[in-house]
Amino acid sequence: MALTSSPAALSSTPLHIIVGDLVDQAGISQRDLAAQVGLSKDQVCRTLKGTRHLSLEEAGSILTAAGLPARGALTLALFDRRDLANEWSRSGLAAFLETLVAALPDALAAELGDSSDRVDPRWGPAVAKFVAQRIASHIDELIEREEKLGEFRPSGGLRASA
Repeated sequence: MALTSSPAALSSTPLHIIVGDLVDQAGISQRDLAAQVGLSKDQVCRTLKGTRHLSLEEAGSILTAAGLPARGALTLALFDRRDLANEWSRSGLAAFLETLVAALPDALAAELGDSSDRVDPRWGPAVAKFVAQRIASHIDELIEREEKLGEFRPSGGLRASA
């Protein structure tokens, strides 16, 4: 099976294109970006054009300086989901993904312990769906609580004076 046919295939899009797209959608000027990451404007320009080497660490610094959740956006982009990298960076979902990915290894190690070698990669899609369903359910519960609080009327006690 070819690597590109896998649902977890890494993006064939060059890193500078991914970072450039995300920086463009953030709306920060190259001059401001350069000042924040400690590069010259020329270095930033060449980096985003692909004529200067761009390390993953530097890509993260550039995206952070642009006000984007760097790890979440890069994770999506590197797994060939540039569409979601752009969209989710604007909605906050990339920041959620970033915190999830950062916390997941320790959570798995704590919960699985010595059983980690028994995890089957085929479980990934079902677990992803389960997590998404749990989050959706949690959001629905929060919305329901907020709606009930909006209808809250204190009873008894204080009365308006005439």
